[in-house]
Amino acid sequence: MKNNMLGLIFGDNPEANMGELTGKRSLAAVPFGGRYRLIDFLLSNMVNSHIINVGITTPYNYQSLADHLGTGKAWELDRKNNGLFMLPPKEIRETTEAVGGVDIIHDVTNYLRRSQQEYVLVSDCNTICNLSYDDVLRYHLEEGADITLIYHKEEEIPQKQLRRQILLDVDKEGVVKDMYVYPAKQKTNCSYMHQFLIRKELLMDLVDDAKSHGKHSLAKDVFLANLYRLKVCAYEHAGRILKIDDIKTFFEANLSLLDKDVREELFGLKNDMPVYTKIKDTIPTKYGKNAEVSNSIVADGCVIEGTVKNCILFRGVHIGKGASVENCIIMQKSEVRDNCMMENVIFDKEVVLRSGKKLVGQETYPMIIGKRTVI
Repeated sequence: MKNNMLGLIFGDNPEANMGELTGKRSLAAVPFGGRYRLIDFLLSNMVNSHIINVGITTPYNYQSLADHLGTGKAWELDRKNNGLFMLPPKEIRETTEAVGGVDIIHDVTNYLRRSQQEYVLVSDCNTICNLSYDDVLRYHLEEGADITLIYHKEEEIPQKQLRRQILLDVDKEGVVKDMYVYPAKQKTNCSYMHQFLIRKELLMDLVDDAKSHGKHSLAKDVFLANLYRLKVCAYEHAGRILKIDDIKTFFEANLSLLDKDVREELFGLKNDMPVYTKIKDTIPTKYGKNAEVSNSIVADGCVIEGTVKNCILFRGVHIGKGASVENCIIMQKSEVRDNCMMENVIFDKEVVLRSGKKLVGQETYPMIIGKRTVI
């Protein structure tokens, strides 16, 4: 199975609302967890599952993503054959034109056709989990499935999140009997993770048929439309997942990493499936004599002279003397100067908060400050 499956990752998701964080970068390139990007988790899952051919579809603002991924060396995908492929949009579309998974896959048909692998694992970039796709392929073959959808169980889904959920009705044999796309009420507890496995030739045929009929949605126009013609199975991921599709879920997902059990599971510390990222050689973090740091993740290259509590600090962050930051996410090379106070705030890269300022957001609605802003 080692060379018989390729990976295809959607580098963006038009349904995600990440505000300032995706103003100048694709969703896949959004920083996460102190030194990672969202795409690192899906890409690492694929590499740990012996996938050696990965294509990443990109929007037009993909420079940050391209810089992060480079040649794929950090994931051992800098290969003469197979490897990592950036797949820009085929053509500029009108802003009023609907764009869905069907359109994106149709744009990269040539890449799929040239690939030697028989099966393709397709995934969004904004679901963080630690999952072996070798197990998914094995299940797919054993069940004789045409399509295998990956899902997890959520006993109670908040009403606001239901409108972004796709729920599956799965029978005892693991066959999908029905799908509910963005329902108003929770009908099952099986939530589709926006990851699926399919034979490459079948995927191209289904996408071509949907595209030729003016269809755009993978869920509605490919899966649901063929539910009774093809054998669509469901594979349950019993582990933890973090779905990031807005500022609130981004904030909560980052701070959840402060829990040791969450970190160990998502970063593969117990099952030898580590998460890889681009390596940067920087100096260790420096702590001043009056610095106080508790329950926080602090990347290298920081200078901390104040108080930090329940925070995620990325590389090169400076916390000044007398400053206090709590429940905050502060990205690379941002600076909180002396005697500042911050709570429930997200700083994008290279933000400067001048001395004596106070910023307070809410746990349910954190304040977000855009890249290179000076306050």
